[in-house]
Amino acid sequence: MRSSSVPINELAEACSRSADAAEWEEFLERCAPVAALVASRVARLWTGAAPPAVVDDLVQDAFLKLCEQERRILREFQPHNEDSFLGLLRVVTASVANDYFRRMYSEKRGGKVVTLALDSEVPASAGRVQSAQRMVLFSEFDRILRSATGATAERDRTVFWLYYLQGLTAEEIAALPGLELTAKGVESALRRMAAWLRNEIAPRTPAERHEPAGETS
Repeated sequence: MRSSSVPINELAEACSRSADAAEWEEFLERCAPVAALVASRVARLWTGAAPPAVVDDLVQDAFLKLCEQERRILREFQPHNEDSFLGLLRVVTASVANDYFRRMYSEKRGGKVVTLALDSEVPASAGRVQSAQRMVLFSEFDRILRSATGATAERDRTVFWLYYLQGLTAEEIAALPGLELTAKGVESALRRMAAWLRNEIAPRTPAERHEPAGETS
């Protein structure tokens, strides 16, 4: 099997069950730049910079994630279009990178909770703060998003960060495998989560807070 001539989806599938050095070398060569781009973008949004050493570590962690549990993510991958695996790789790398910066800043601030108001557009609010404040803002957003309950809470959290951190469009997010959302459903989920975040961050008593509305697909 000449991996250099194989579509990325088939190469990923081959690597899910193979230890062939040539296949894995090609797999890493083709996927690492995509993972590095995502890791760099996440790093800049959290800290305002993307040190090469940090990006390299995040890329390595993303590939380690793919290999966890006997390459479970690769084994369970189901392509929906010719570049589906690259979409999955972006999701995995973004998740790994966001978890890294959330843990890092949580340790630095010792669990201190900072309450910030949201404007009508979350990215605009994030864009005006300085690097350290941005880390606080994103960390607080992620903490709140993780507190959401319901069958679609984890999916909606992924959609939120793919849009606001990765810059993917609703159509691009809808095309990713596993989300099972239309572009309209993605837009609905984003509006719902942004409104819920504003509600949660606004000064309110716990009894006044509520879960995000049900899913729309």
